[in-house]
Amino acid sequence: RVKPLDDARFRRAMAHAVDRGFIAQRLWFGVSRPATGPIASTTRFHDPAAKMPDFNPREAVAILDGMGLRPNGDGVRASIKMMQIPYGEVWNRLSEYLRQSLRQVGIAVELESTDVAGWVRRLANWEFETTVNFVYQWGDPTLGVERTYVTSNIQKVAFTNTAGYSNPEVDKLFEQARLEADADKRRALFSAVQKTLVADVPLVWLVELGFPTIYDKRLQNIITTGTGVHASFDNVFLAS
Repeated sequence: RVKPLDDARFRRAMAHAVDRGFIAQRLWFGVSRPATGPIASTTRFHDPAAKMPDFNPREAVAILDGMGLRPNGDGVRASIKMMQIPYGEVWNRLSEYLRQSLRQVGIAVELESTDVAGWVRRLANWEFETTVNFVYQWGDPTLGVERTYVTSNIQKVAFTNTAGYSNPEVDKLFEQARLEADADKRRALFSAVQKTLVADVPLVWLVELGFPTIYDKRLQNIITTGTGVHASFDNVFLAS
């Protein structure tokens, strides 16, 4: 919805400008892994052949040059705003790193701060140019991935397709995969959708977050489902 972010070339340049390995190792201290695309590598239908643009600032500059976005006297080719996610200092460091990385290729980033309630409200109302966000994938793309990209879920509701990305081919592939019972056919459909999304770069995927849980070994039934520590703990007990 906002220029030049509406151009896939610009989003691809942004992806080339960011070192996801640095984010995983230096900001999250290895408790995450670099993302490769829209479906996490730890889930069933991830296709390792569908890879997003690698870290290559020179390629980012070449793309921006090709778009006619030449640097001004201050070296700025384009300016965007980034609404920081207010979830703590590590997330603030991430926004600062993104600002620095994008500035290296001539994209100036103005960081905007807000509290959690303000961030959710602005996210839901599309009152942002860019922001940092994360969602759970729940093991199956129909449950946890489709919602972020399909046209039917472009809503003024947080954690829907608030970016406004719309591609009829992606809509069709997700629908076919949702209705298909054969696992191999679903895998082929999800592979196709991953390759399409990687080509379009509707989002710049950064890292696959890890959530380690530290607990006393005497406690039983701590993690039993995919919801992890978000479960009710009604079956947890202390073994003698």
